[in-house]
Amino acid sequence: MFFLFIVSLSFTRAYENQNRIYLDSYFNEILRIYEENPMGFSYESLTKYNDFFIIVDDQVVHYSKNNVSLQDFNQISNFMLREHFKSQETYTNRTLRYTIDGNIAYMGRVKRPLNGTKYGVFAVSNVTEFVEDMTGNIPFYTTLAFLNILVLGNIIVWLWSTSTVGKLKDLQSSVKQMIEDDYQSEVKVDSSAEEIASLAETINNMRIEIKNNEDTKKEMIQNLGHDLKTPIAVIRSYAEAIQDGIEGVESTDLIIKQSDLLNKKVKQIIEYSKIGYIDNHNTYEKTSFKTIVEQVVNNYKYITNLRFIIDIETDWIHLMDPEGAHIAISNIVDNAVRYAQTKIVIQITEKKLTIFNDGEHIEENVLPKIFKAYEKGSKGQFGLGLAIVKETMDRFGLKVSVINHANGVLFTIELQ
Repeated sequence: MFFLFIVSLSFTRAYENQNRIYLDSYFNEILRIYEENPMGFSYESLTKYNDFFIIVDDQVVHYSKNNVSLQDFNQISNFMLREHFKSQETYTNRTLRYTIDGNIAYMGRVKRPLNGTKYGVFAVSNVTEFVEDMTGNIPFYTTLAFLNILVLGNIIVWLWSTSTVGKLKDLQSSVKQMIEDDYQSEVKVDSSAEEIASLAETINNMRIEIKNNEDTKKEMIQNLGHDLKTPIAVIRSYAEAIQDGIEGVESTDLIIKQSDLLNKKVKQIIEYSKIGYIDNHNTYEKTSFKTIVEQVVNNYKYITNLRFIIDIETDWIHLMDPEGAHIAISNIVDNAVRYAQTKIVIQITEKKLTIFNDGEHIEENVLPKIFKAYEKGSKGQFGLGLAIVKETMDRFGLKVSVINHANGVLFTIELQ
């Protein structure tokens, strides 16, 4: 309704402006004819909508009343007499601009020539009739067109919403089926709506990710059970042998060794499991890779004969958890220590850290999945060390990669 009101008002204002132009032309013509011959003034042309009257002193001497009602004509003429001819004003020239008063529009000019008789020429117009004739049925047809558009638009929206709701219900059923069959069913929705098809694809990708995580979790539990079973069985068998007098006290060295191995494995499992909580339980801070590298290398000074070559072109400061970063770098260096022949070269350049060892290559079939949990090379221990590195670096917005060089293996940490 507000829209229709604005449309109607716009048409009215536009045609009122046309009426002003039309009346102004008519008024100027009356004024010209009268001023050229006041005594012999005559205007017999018939016009539609417009009339005029001329006042000399305080009398209406000429007029036409073809288009304006007698009541409106008298109202305007009496107003002019009262305002401009009954007073003793001394002005010599006054122009009355186009004005609308009810159904009537008027304009005029009052003059008092030097040593002459005061007179006024006025033009009036039936502006209501003019606007109605000009607009005709336009407001009606505009209203009808708007209502048709409104109804058609609602029908289109209803059809579209019905179709969309139907597709969303299909998507809901597909998701429900996916959950019931343990994420095995693929989520599919036949829809021309790009948004719904994209949503279905996103849910399906999520399903694949959840399924992969579940498979990885099951695989890890199986591997974990297998890895823990062996040292526990060894410890138990030797303990029982000592208890029965079959083995001597010296066998406790093997029990201690297996206990240390078991303890190290449990420690790595704990480290791997708590990576997911780094963002929530640790405050990130600006951490120096140079400081971490120096701390890690110092731990290996007296436990290996390998030569460490440290080349730090410029320090790299990155926002991360210092403890998590230290564990990750230690795991890479620990891996390098097991494989290196003579040296380990660590370099830090602009936002890049490389760790090289001159040991044997990583098997080609292992290389693409070396950072996956429980994937390990020929000398690997638990298959968790590099998985911890990958998960930790991902949390810090960093990328870790490894390639075989001609004379060794190179690990690289850089921005994603």
